[in-house]
Amino acid sequence: MEIEEIQYSSESINVIGGRFVNRLFFRVSEDGMIIVGKNVEDAGKDSQRLDQFLSKKMNQLWDNLFSRGAALPKVFEEIESRHPVLITLSKAKPDDLDKVFRDFKVIPYKKIQLEKGEVWIGETLVIINNSDYSKEVTDKMVEHLLFARVYEIQLERFVKGYEVLWNKVDGIRKQSFIQQTELAHVHDLVLNIQSQASFFTARLNQMQHFLDWRRKLIDEYVVDPALNATFKRFFMSLNSSQKYLQELWGMLTNYIRSTVSLMSFLYSDNERKNLALLQKLFLISTVAAIITLGGIAIIDLQRIVVFGGLAIVLSAFVHYLLFTVLSKYRKISLFKRDIELEKGKT
Repeated sequence: MEIEEIQYSSESINVIGGRFVNRLFFRVSEDGMIIVGKNVEDAGKDSQRLDQFLSKKMNQLWDNLFSRGAALPKVFEEIESRHPVLITLSKAKPDDLDKVFRDFKVIPYKKIQLEKGEVWIGETLVIINNSDYSKEVTDKMVEHLLFARVYEIQLERFVKGYEVLWNKVDGIRKQSFIQQTELAHVHDLVLNIQSQASFFTARLNQMQHFLDWRRKLIDEYVVDPALNATFKRFFMSLNSSQKYLQELWGMLTNYIRSTVSLMSFLYSDNERKNLALLQKLFLISTVAAIITLGGIAIIDLQRIVVFGGLAIVLSAFVHYLLFTVLSKYRKISLFKRDIELEKGKT
C-alpha cells in the first residue's frame, strides 16, 4: 500500500489515519467508515482516481484483514455500489458550486447556510464551501456527513437486495410443479438464499448499532447549529428507514424459512418414495429369480449364468427407465390448490 505515515487517534469513535506516498490520505473509523482523499487538482479526474483506489485497494485491504470468516453474499454482485464524493472549497461563488454539480451530473437538493460558510448536498456529492472552522472540526463534520450519505446508500442497497432475494424465492413458490430431477438443485438454491438472507439480517442489525452510536455523538462532532439540526432530522429519517427495513427482512426471512421447510419435506418425501420403489423392484426381481431357478429341472451352470445375466440386465434397464428417463417427466406438486378465503371473511 506504500503508506508514508500512519497514526491512531483515541476519540469517541477511534480513528486510524495516515498518508500514502502517492499523496492520498485516509481515515478509517472503528465503525467501519473509510475515507480516502487528496488535494483537488481536477475534481472529476480526482474523484475517479479515488473511487478506483477505494474499490481496488483500500476496501480489499480491509476485507482481507477483518472479513475472512464472513464472505459477502453473491447478491451483492447484482447491486451497484456507489461512493459519495465530498469536496471542500474556499471562497467559491454559487455559480462555481453549480458548475461542480453539473460536472458531476448531480442535482443539489439541500443548501445549508452555516455560521461560517455553507454546505450543498446532492445524492452522491457534498460540497463544503468557505468554512472557517479548524481542520479538526471540519474533519469531524466531514466524517459525519459522509457517514450519513454512505448509510443512506447502504440502505438503498439493502432494499435492492431484498427485492432480488424475494423475487428468487417467490419465483420458486409460484411454480405449481417442479421436475423431480430439479428438486435437489432447487433445495440447495433455497438453502443458499437463506444463507444470504441471514447475512443481510445480521448486517442490518449491526448497522443499527452504528447508527445509534453516531446519532448520540452529533452534538460533539457537528458544532455548527444549522448543520447540527439538519443532521438530527436526517438521522431520525435514517432510523425510521432502518426499522422499516428490519421489518421487511424479518418478513422475508420467515418466507424463506417456510420455503426451506417445504423443499426439505418434498426432498425427503421424494427420497422415501424412491427407496420404497427400489425395495419393491428388488423384491419382484428376487421372487422372479427364485421362480425361474425353481423351474429349471436340471441344474445347468450355463442356464443359470444366462438367466442370471438377463435378470441383472433387465433390472438395470428398469432402474434406468424409472429413475433416469421417466423421472425427467415426473413432476412434484408444490401446492394442491390456491388458498381461498371463506365467503364473507377478509
